[in-house]
Amino acid sequence: MPNAASEARIDERFATWLSQITGRQYTASPGGNPPDFLLKPEGWLEVSDIYLRNEQAKFLNLASERSFKFTGPLDETALRLLAKLDEKLGKRSYQRVHEERGKGILLLTCQDMFFDAVNLAQVHQALASFNPANDRGFFQSAYFEYQLQGEDRTYEVVYPRKT
Repeated sequence: MPNAASEARIDERFATWLSQITGRQYTASPGGNPPDFLLKPEGWLEVSDIYLRNEQAKFLNLASERSFKFTGPLDETALRLLAKLDEKLGKRSYQRVHEERGKGILLLTCQDMFFDAVNLAQVHQALASFNPANDRGFFQSAYFEYQLQGEDRTYEVVYPRKT
């Protein structure tokens, strides 16, 4: 649901962070979908936004949506994150780019405007028991990008799990 400019900002932010932690200079360009972006010097990046629910995504991204009600269980964002992670790990459409460029990176970005430390704890609890239904091996890693109030953005590896 986000526009191309929003995805490009997310991608640039991630490439900058990846460059800082690896010591290599990464840049990204549109990838043809899939993947969303091609990384240089190597790799590819798929970006997927995680909202509390679809109505929140419409509220934040469509001018015609004027309201959104917050209701539901505390672990709803965590469950949506796991569902999206499982979906992406099992998608066959990454086969071509995987054959051409090797394993990619999946970036799950938290767009839930109510996300806080309690929600993050729910994410960690849900991830502790996550087992993908059908991991096709197209991704070397999956990151969760989130921002807690008053803090910088954080990138956390959510798959594969550290043991």
